[in-house]
Amino acid sequence: MSWVELFVDLLFVFAFLAVTTLMGAHFSPLGLVQGVLVILLLWHCWTPCVWLGNVVHLDRGIMPPIMLGIAAALMVIGVAIPEAFTDRPGGLPGPLVLICGYLLIRATAMVVLTFVSHRGEGGRRSVVVAWLIFIVGGLVLLASAVVPPLLPATVDAAPVQMALFAGALLIDSLILVVASRGGWRVVSPWHLAERHALIVLIALGETIISIGASEGLGVDRPVTAQLAGGAVLGITVVFVLWWSYFDLAKVIIERALNASAGKDRARVGRDVYSGLHLPMIGGLIFFALGLKHLNTHGTPGGTHPWPSAGTIILYGGVLLYLGALVAVEWRAVRLLGRGPLTGVALLAVLLTVVGRLSEVQALVVLVVAACAMLVLDNTAFRHRHRRLHASVEGDLPVGSVEPRELFVDLVFVYAFIEVTAVMNRFPTLLGLAQGMILLALLWWAWTSYTWLANAVRQDSTLLRLSTAGIMMAVLLIGLAIPQAFVPLPGSLPGPLLVIGCYVVIQLLQGLIFRQIVRENPDLRGGHSRVAATTATLLILTGIAVIEVIAPERVSRHPAMTLLWAAALVVQYVGGYRAGERLWQIRLVRHWADRHALVILIAFGEAVLSIGVAFDDRPISAPTLMVVVATVVALGTLWWSYFTGIDAARIALVALTGDRRIRTARDAYTYLHLPMVAGIVLVAYGLHQTLAASQERHSALLGHYTLFLGVALYLAGNQLFWLRIFRTTSRHRSIGAGVVTVLAPLTVALPSVVSLLLLTVLGVGFAVVEAVQQGDPRTRLPART
Repeated sequence: MSWVELFVDLLFVFAFLAVTTLMGAHFSPLGLVQGVLVILLLWHCWTPCVWLGNVVHLDRGIMPPIMLGIAAALMVIGVAIPEAFTDRPGGLPGPLVLICGYLLIRATAMVVLTFVSHRGEGGRRSVVVAWLIFIVGGLVLLASAVVPPLLPATVDAAPVQMALFAGALLIDSLILVVASRGGWRVVSPWHLAERHALIVLIALGETIISIGASEGLGVDRPVTAQLAGGAVLGITVVFVLWWSYFDLAKVIIERALNASAGKDRARVGRDVYSGLHLPMIGGLIFFALGLKHLNTHGTPGGTHPWPSAGTIILYGGVLLYLGALVAVEWRAVRLLGRGPLTGVALLAVLLTVVGRLSEVQALVVLVVAACAMLVLDNTAFRHRHRRLHASVEGDLPVGSVEPRELFVDLVFVYAFIEVTAVMNRFPTLLGLAQGMILLALLWWAWTSYTWLANAVRQDSTLLRLSTAGIMMAVLLIGLAIPQAFVPLPGSLPGPLLVIGCYVVIQLLQGLIFRQIVRENPDLRGGHSRVAATTATLLILTGIAVIEVIAPERVSRHPAMTLLWAAALVVQYVGGYRAGERLWQIRLVRHWADRHALVILIAFGEAVLSIGVAFDDRPISAPTLMVVVATVVALGTLWWSYFTGIDAARIALVALTGDRRIRTARDAYTYLHLPMVAGIVLVAYGLHQTLAASQERHSALLGHYTLFLGVALYLAGNQLFWLRIFRTTSRHRSIGAGVVTVLAPLTVALPSVVSLLLLTVLGVGFAVVEAVQQGDPRTRLPART
């Protein structure tokens, strides 16, 4: 699985969120059907990308630019999803834009796969049939956008449009059937399993974001006790759903795929992954819609129709997910999971009575029913469960990032989004400083957990429960971040909530650290780090007390911001001076991959900022141009880091002893923070410069933030390389300098022109560096 594929997946995160927004805005049977059709369309976009990565190296040769084009088309689709069936006046026809983006992605994948087939790696006859099916399906899909407006006024165009849309997708789905019966083969079972596990994680992440962003991304609202309680209950259900797949089912399914061969393997991959994983994803999206409805309906002043149906959709989404999981296990290994089956039976019974419960009561009952599955697996079904675990222990990868850690990252995605919300709420230099302080707070929580996860590689009850507690605390921090400095009336005290949850995170990580010390006595004596953490918590507690005692007098006072900054300086300095023993890295690959993933998380936040900026704007040609240019600009920034991470990891492996520890600490824990901060500033700058209505000073600050965010990211990138290799790239250094100089020179230009200029510069420097220095993945920079 390449990092190029993960970059494309960032666009699917935004697209899935757009589907939930579409169904939430049209919360009716018709809106739900439309949402299902768009989910099918996105699945038909994602599946060819997976098969493409299974037979072609997507990070080599011409494939990265092709995948960047696919990413841009996906962004266009995400922006057009709100107009998938209802065109907004004043712009291009939304349905046609969405369909053209879809056909472009499908056609691109078909061309590449055809080229692979002609090299003798696939059946030519099946390729010809697949092209014929694609052409027919494409024409029907285009008819769904062109025909309805031409119908007479007496004819209801909506059913005709959806019938054509559904028919086209049904025709298009036959391509996979033809390919699996022809010469197509699964080249890498591991790749196929990991890609589909990741899409499940993406859908789970979408549910987490829906918990906090029920009224929209970055929307400022009071954090009530009901909202906080609903968030904790919701993430508990998400945790159980994650467990039901990643605890055992994922490894069993992958083993079944490895055990098969030839056409049998192709059919298993088609049925289990491309077929039955779709209803699992659909169930999670419906569950997210139900959570979105519940939190909106429970917010003071929030109004939503059809309340009983919202609860039914909540339960129905979980039921669909678990039912599809049962079918997946049966098709793969003829195994009926007793836990998921029990969950299906419980939910089927509860659906008959849940309509008479309030939203909160229904969610509590759902949590109880979901947790019952885990309890049964560890009590009544424990013997079979342990036997299955023992049978797959040898198949678990060593040194890779575990699903548990990826699941934690999903909560940090939402928290990073809310950091940008703080800066958008207060578009001033003080607001930017406060956003960076909160980002540094989240970064220390994330990097501390990453170090602990690297040190503890064996799952335990304490580790899983601590992880669940950390996730809940981070989610509550994300909810409260927009009010960390200025609480809203009728809300729980934001500063107290942020600080209290951070204290909980530190305590839970302390429990994990105690387990590590018991297993490795050499880590004893970290008095400096403990003292720094204690001092930080004392300063933060003082801030919380002051905010509670006199909120009106200290709100937005610069002195409070300085106190926050002082607490974090103590934390970071104390952590750095803790000594090499407390920064020991057991697995270098795990350490490098974790930090690469957090960079991806920051890029995902930037992608979501683009979507939020165009949320209520009709689709026009300039809009599409800006969307494409922005994705390409982000792609060039992504390229500057991810094309060399393998070389950085190899160089870190070559180091030994204290030298490796110091390099890992400096290059990753400390020098990755400026890169993440730069991307977050880019996200803020994109939102401010691209939003339809912004005051002049906000747009001006957004312009400078955009350019200087790019410069900060490139500077952090060069410091990272300098620490590892004792050398830098002159192209990236010059690029950072040019962008910094251009910030004041381009302030009078329209935002679109400035963005296009940044894109051209990024592409230019990337091309020059690639041509002059070769492929960064296959070389190690010379050491000095």
